[in-house]
Amino acid sequence: MSDTFAVYEPPSIFHQEWWLEIASRGRFASIDIEMGGKIVSRFPFLVKKTLGSSVIKMPKYTRVLGPYFSLPQSKSFRYEQNIRHVVEKTIERLPKYDGIHFFVDPDNESLLAFRLAGFKILHEFTFRIMPEKSLDAVWQDCDHKTRNLIRTADKKLSVQQAGECETFIALVQRELPHNHHDFPLLKALFEAAYQRGQATALYAYDQEKLVSAALLIWDEKTLYFWQSARCRRSKVPGMTMLLIWKAIEQAKERHLIFDFDSFGSVRTAKMLASFGQKPVPRPEIRFGTWRYNIKRYMIDTLQKHILKKYRSYDLY
Repeated sequence: MSDTFAVYEPPSIFHQEWWLEIASRGRFASIDIEMGGKIVSRFPFLVKKTLGSSVIKMPKYTRVLGPYFSLPQSKSFRYEQNIRHVVEKTIERLPKYDGIHFFVDPDNESLLAFRLAGFKILHEFTFRIMPEKSLDAVWQDCDHKTRNLIRTADKKLSVQQAGECETFIALVQRELPHNHHDFPLLKALFEAAYQRGQATALYAYDQEKLVSAALLIWDEKTLYFWQSARCRRSKVPGMTMLLIWKAIEQAKERHLIFDFDSFGSVRTAKMLASFGQKPVPRPEIRFGTWRYNIKRYMIDTLQKHILKKYRSYDLY
């Protein structure tokens, strides 16, 4: 990272150079914008061919990306004007593309600038717990049924912490043989994060049988409930809820935001909502030519069909 960039720590684990290098298999690019001889914005991205179209997007397993800024202090109007200018310059320097698709952190400052440049701003949602909220307050926020399920699972299961993800991978392969994981990539990312003190695995056992697993990753601001899996044949209720609670405890110990890391189904969303936290938008920035949008519609329709087919395997 250039010494002329005033912000030396990227805003998330997903912006860190090592993460991008591994997640993109060395194929990521970035655009830097300078003002006054200093880099004030960096936009990392991956260009990928999708059905013959060039798409600017995030690498696999990356949750948020987008540009981040180190703009000089100024009055509000000037600051927002600078963001619009930087985003315009960034878009001008992008390689030729048919589509753009990425998510940004909930507090990303570039949304209006992209909207004014003709991009669509959509919203997915996640749930978050701020570090200043006490663990007791978080517990009291939970629905009473959720608290009971966590208590029950805690009595029946033992939770172990580990620095390897092979056990998680084996559980997914056993329980969901038809999946969209790239296990070598997942393993490389987890191991690199663990070596940097930014990851751990949680495994829940019913006696000696593994019934639930989760991979956690974090940066200096946020801990993400990044990956999870469970045994469909287990009769222990609340086994993944227990791992979520253990992950919340870890976030509290580190004084970090806890991010439930969104959801893949209505059922999962309702379960996460039972922890009593307000939903937080995770903005989605999109752009596409009409040809690409037609292809994107076909892909989305196929993905919805696949999700419906495997809905019985809800991770929670």
